[in-house]
Amino acid sequence: MTIETERLVLRQFTPNDLEPLAAILLHPEVARWLGLPGASIDDVARAIDRYARHWATRGYGRLAVCDRVSGALLGRAGVMHEERWTATTCKDELGWAIERARWGEGLATEAARAALRDAFEHPGPREAIAFTTPTNTASLRVMAKLGLERGGTATWTGHEHVWFSLGAERASGRRGEERQVSD
Repeated sequence: MTIETERLVLRQFTPNDLEPLAAILLHPEVARWLGLPGASIDDVARAIDRYARHWATRGYGRLAVCDRVSGALLGRAGVMHEERWTATTCKDELGWAIERARWGEGLATEAARAALRDAFEHPGPREAIAFTTPTNTASLRVMAKLGLERGGTATWTGHEHVWFSLGAERASGRRGEERQVSD
């Protein structure tokens, strides 16, 4: 399955993505916002395995975000069922992480919008939530651009988070520039 946007290609992860994804997710500034300080390449390998299992069992999940021109891995985005989340009945979390050097280019919004639309178009979630710490202004801006509505606050992994939600009905009315290329 591949999704193309104006600047990106979103696809399922391959074993060749391990080292580039580890470089992205383990960068200290990225890891800080993901709550991953002290994580290792083995943790990233387990995450890629978890993404594959999620796709196999649910038909949606995290996707590799790649530069459309160069093919370089830029991060990850997608919806994952997060059973440990207890603040809402919806447990389908939209998440993203983009390479630090590319922050500020709107890539997280572009990737998250495409991944969310894909999750809603397949048998899967009818609503998604996104959450972050109150000080993560960049992620809060992405959530606003995606049209997510603020829901409240919750403690997650020992820290206060704000959460937002978006239903499939509202999302379907929002313009998207992505197109699915293949299954």
